Amino acid sequence: MDWFYWGSLALAIALTLQLTDRRRWLTGHFLLLAGIGLALATYRSVSDDAGPLWQFIIVGLKVAVYVLAPLIVFVVAISFVRYSVRLIRKEGWHLHYSLLAIVGVLMVGMLILAILNGVYWRSNRLWQLLGLAIILTAYFAFGFLAYLVAGLTTRMGRHRPVDVIIVLGAGLMPDGRPTRTLSYRLKTAAKFYRQQRAKDHHDVTIVVSGGQGPDEIMAESTSMRQYLVDLGIPRDVILEENRSTSTVENLKFSHALIVKRQPFYHAAMVTSDYHVLRANILARRLGLAIYGIGAPTPWYYLPFAMFREYLALILMTRWANLAMVLVLTVSYVAKLVNLI
Repeated sequence: MDWFYWGSLALAIALTLQLTDRRRWLTGHFLLLAGIGLALATYRSVSDDAGPLWQFIIVGLKVAVYVLAPLIVFVVAISFVRYSVRLIRKEGWHLHYSLLAIVGVLMVGMLILAILNGVYWRSNRLWQLLGLAIILTAYFAFGFLAYLVAGLTTRMGRHRPVDVIIVLGAGLMPDGRPTRTLSYRLKTAAKFYRQQRAKDHHDVTIVVSGGQGPDEIMAESTSMRQYLVDLGIPRDVILEENRSTSTVENLKFSHALIVKRQPFYHAAMVTSDYHVLRANILARRLGLAIYGIGAPTPWYYLPFAMFREYLALILMTRWANLAMVLVLTVSYVAKLVNLI
């Protein structure tokens, strides 16, 4: 296989997707495929012409990968469990806070089964099942890396002047104050507002978007508006969208509110950095020419937020992912049947 050709093709597709519309998860997939293809092409070129020293280094790297890979998996799995425990202690018990711990336990379970099977049971059937589990785990790990890459590429490019800044809600504290995550979004929106006013000298409207949850004492938009006023933003430039309960509704209801005042507008939305990619994808699916701006995320919350966001992307593209899982499973089983 000509890895250089396939790597270059993947890179060309990724660049085309990025230049036409950077609001795609697929861009991250093709950039990763390009990196893998070009790396393998480089490896093959070096290994074919390598002298004794390079051959020794290559063999050493292979051994290191085989030895370190299980150790890395174990360390990552334990880190997942410890992080979930710390998050639950800090934020209180919620089932979704334990998701990383569940993934970590499953990873450790796979390692233990592999060790026990290698030392005691030596069951070919179990090796086959573990092989399928590793393939599917690698597939979803690849998807997560693609999410990280696309999360960066989706925020690249210059921001054109905007008429409207949409701030997506992110929950309130029990006393009605914005959560730390939401406060970071509001501070980023206030900073961006001032930059737009100073640079382009035109009117900019801020739309704060968020309804009232069952455990909240007021609509998120009301608290968000007051927070922006406390930051020095004029009250009369802030509009409230107080019905939405999801990102899709944030965008749809905010758009409906804006077009009543200004049929043609240029807007940017402010959300957390980990959430920009999915928000961009949803805006593209709704046919809205809106691009996201990322706000910082509290460090202790970021790993969980990124993992939850990746799960949301999996659910958003569930049929495509289910098809890939079926293709990988059927291909793996078919190969086993041919070997038998």
